Amino acid sequence: MGERERLLAHYYELEYGEYVEDVEFYVQYATALDPERGLPVLELGCGTGRIAVALALAGFRVVGVDSSPEMLQVCDGKARAAGVQDKVTLVAADMRDLPALPPGPYNFAFCALNTFAYLLSTEEQLAVLGAVREALVQHGILVLDLTAPRADLLPPSSGEIVHQGTYPDSDGSWVHKSLTGVEEPSAQTHHVTLLYDREGADGSLTRTSQSLSMRWTGRYEMELLLRLAGYALEKTYGSYELDDYGDESPRMIFVARS
Repeated sequence: MGERERLLAHYYELEYGEYVEDVEFYVQYATALDPERGLPVLELGCGTGRIAVALALAGFRVVGVDSSPEMLQVCDGKARAAGVQDKVTLVAADMRDLPALPPGPYNFAFCALNTFAYLLSTEEQLAVLGAVREALVQHGILVLDLTAPRADLLPPSSGEIVHQGTYPDSDGSWVHKSLTGVEEPSAQTHHVTLLYDREGADGSLTRTSQSLSMRWTGRYEMELLLRLAGYALEKTYGSYELDDYGDESPRMIFVARS
């Protein structure tokens, strides 16, 4: 495990470990679909496990897929600390090339918090949607949560640097996160760099960066992709409170049935 990758997983957990706005949404959806907890739940891009562990605590078996072994190690530690390690199965894989998953089938699959945006082409999107559909039971549910493509919610577009937050760490240091990026409009893509500046208790300052690209998909484009992949769209929500999607909605949450 590389030190840089370990730090990035740690910084991700500092930022998102306590993010709970969407957790109840997924727990309630899973419960409504399978109140007996008979089938496992599949999470694409489970990260450090904030939703996977919550689902396991609610009694579900969860299979979490993520391309970062360092993220999965944090997730495994959280599952063990919560006493639900037997309910959480972790798969180190890129969702663009899903391996043979642990035995399903799955009644419910989801991709949270804009993770689907890291698929940069229609071909990749359709391949992932198709692979997940094959893993679902007939009439199983897929939920995709995307950031609404509003100008005020998009990353920086012209190289400007935006401070996103400061997070205290357990050793007395502070981690300052900033974001910079450039837009590639013809490809509906942003190329962004995450900047983590660690301010030590002794006044030292060290920077760790991560470059990423993400593709922005409009509402009707996503609905068409789901249909092409063999899903029937049930609803497009604009929030975790199940508000209808509209001009001011911060989220685009697609609920589709296989």
